[in-house]
Amino acid sequence: MIGYRKTTDGKTVTCLESIESVDEQNKTIVFKLFGEAVDDKYKPLKLTFEAIEKDGGRAAIKWTIEYEKLREDVHPPYGYLELYDHVIKDVDAHIVEAEKDATK
Repeated sequence: MIGYRKTTDGKTVTCLESIESVDEQNKTIVFKLFGEAVDDKYKPLKLTFEAIEKDGGRAAIKWTIEYEKLREDVHPPYGYLELYDHVIKDVDAHIVEAEKDATK
């Protein structure tokens, strides 16, 4: 289980995530998000990470979000996709830099 604090609309809340399943053959990981940032808004909130192989040993990442709003006044959880988009970009930049260093 991983926990982190996130600030949305000026309010800082705690979010927890656990790995619900790993499918090595299909290269997918399903995360379940819960905690004060999630439980009063969504049932369930799951993020699926899928690695899609590309030519040249490269891969693309596809994020899918599955959720059910508990009330009509709850907005879609776009903030989580933005958060993971930033995480993936940071990881990608780190990998590119490491590849550059390895070829020096």
